[in-house]
Amino acid sequence: MKKNRLILSIAILASSLQAFGQGQIIDFLKAGQKDANTLSQAYLLPYGEMLGVNLNSGWYNSAKVHKVGGFDITIIGSYTTAPNSKKSFKPGELETLNPGTSTGLPDGYAPTMAGGDNTSMTFNDKLTDTPILTMEGAGADVFVSPMIQGAVGLPFHTELMGRFMPKTSYGDYGDAGLWGLGVKHSIKDYIPFVKRVPFLQASLLAAYTDFNADLAVAEAGIGAGKLNTSASAFTSRLLIGANIPVVSFYTGLGYGTTTSNFDLKGTFDVGSGSDVEEMTDPIALEYKTSGFDFNAGMRIRLGIFSFHGDYSVGEYSVISGGFGINFR
Repeated sequence: MKKNRLILSIAILASSLQAFGQGQIIDFLKAGQKDANTLSQAYLLPYGEMLGVNLNSGWYNSAKVHKVGGFDITIIGSYTTAPNSKKSFKPGELETLNPGTSTGLPDGYAPTMAGGDNTSMTFNDKLTDTPILTMEGAGADVFVSPMIQGAVGLPFHTELMGRFMPKTSYGDYGDAGLWGLGVKHSIKDYIPFVKRVPFLQASLLAAYTDFNADLAVAEAGIGAGKLNTSASAFTSRLLIGANIPVVSFYTGLGYGTTTSNFDLKGTFDVGSGSDVEEMTDPIALEYKTSGFDFNAGMRIRLGIFSFHGDYSVGEYSVISGGFGINFR
């Protein structure tokens, strides 16, 4: 099951990055390394941020903490969407290019990777005013990730949670690995009103997730390499919930930070004839997000089995759902 999940995770990442890794990134290199990094940074922005936000999701489906020795194993899927404000951008001053004609967008705007596949902007050489490259939207405005995690109850009203995938190679997709640790601690006894109501629960959560992947990229006559992807995400939350027979409700308010990096590694020959320029490890991108978000959800428990779903409100909205086996 873990292997199938990892294959699916890499397949989702690889297919969404195909336009960037196989086509657009090569076009960006035609502008020289500095402008290639500038354009790539803006183009991939929503994807880099969605990756980090997605890793911070799905850590809990209840405000209640397991009793000592209690545990759960849960399969989770999270669906993150990019806001409209991240689907286009206005290019600033570039070293070798001038922004040209926009298609499907207001004049002067270019699409990001999350932009529609009918949107584009042409960039012209500053000296000759001839078209050099066209930036096209890829329609990659969602990020979907499956996840398996577990939790176990410890003394002192505390619960330890974990996520883990060993870094493993999967043929043409590349390789990827993930791990994460989280702690949840009940504060029910510290809040007089909550303490007196049996079905109310309150807890604090802190969790960290780390993801790494290498995806193969190649272009005939240009070169081949790898797109190294890494991301880390940390979230801290106050959880409030109500547990009644069969159905429970939960909310979480917290602050999260994420960092995502995309580095193109390899040697690429850009140009033709005597104008070929060799570029080594030409692209290095970093994205950071931070801020508050809020989610609300519901869990249905039938014996040891449970189903849950929740919605997170933030700059990037997230829908999560899953199935689990729970004891105590």
